[in-house]
Order: sequence, then structure tokens, then C-alpha cells
Amino acid sequence: MSEIEEPLVLVVDNTASIQDMLSYVLKLQGYQPVCTANGQEALEWIESAQRRGQYPRAILLDLIMPVMNGSTFLASLRERWNAPRPIPPIVLLTVQAGNYDELQCSDVLTKPFHIKDLYERLNQLIDRPRVAAS
Repeated sequence: MSEIEEPLVLVVDNTASIQDMLSYVLKLQGYQPVCTANGQEALEWIESAQRRGQYPRAILLDLIMPVMNGSTFLASLRERWNAPRPIPPIVLLTVQAGNYDELQCSDVLTKPFHIKDLYERLNQLIDRPRVAAS
């Protein structure tokens, strides 16, 4: 186990190529990504992780997914969250520009987005030392 644990970021997106890309770029920036394909898988992962004392520092959430979409996930997460810390910041990932204020997410990124924008959002939402470029 390392002295400094990498901040865990939960990626909830049903597109495998987006999961792969986000996982890769998050690892490059010193994050520990965990990918799930829909809201139901994400809720199950969160419940299991909480039992182990693990909590995501941020959640990247797609809006349109099979099984359980992003808005249903958010409602369920808020209803079921039972942790000694607040729900982590949530960045909504969506292909449709629009007003998503009713979802009460921390931020919204419209796909396709630039990776630099994702890094900036995460650095604003997660208080952690900057990773030096190699």
C-alpha cells in the first residue's frame, strides 16, 4: 500500500471506448479510476466500496445509459447515501448541451470535451497536490 493514495474517481458510462479513454487519462494524472457501465452497477459498486471504507472523490456520470440512466442514478444515490462524508462532486457528461440545474451536479461537460477541461474541473473539485509532469 502506498503512502499517498491516489484519489478514486468513479466513471459511470456505458460506452467502452469512453471508459477506456477516461481510465487512461485519469491514471496519467494520478487518479485511480473505477469504471461502471450504468447507474445500477455504480450503486452496487458504491455500496460495496463503502463497506470497505472506500469513497470516490468525484463521479463522472453519463446521462443516457441502459439499465439505469444518470438522472435515476442521482436520485437513488442521494436517497441511499449512508456514509460519514458528503456525496462526492459529480460531473455530468452529456452529448446534449442544455440546462441541467435540476440534477444538481457540480459541473457539466458536453461530449466531445477536451481532456484539459476535464483535468481543470477535477482539480477544482478535488483538493489535492498537483501531479508534476514527467
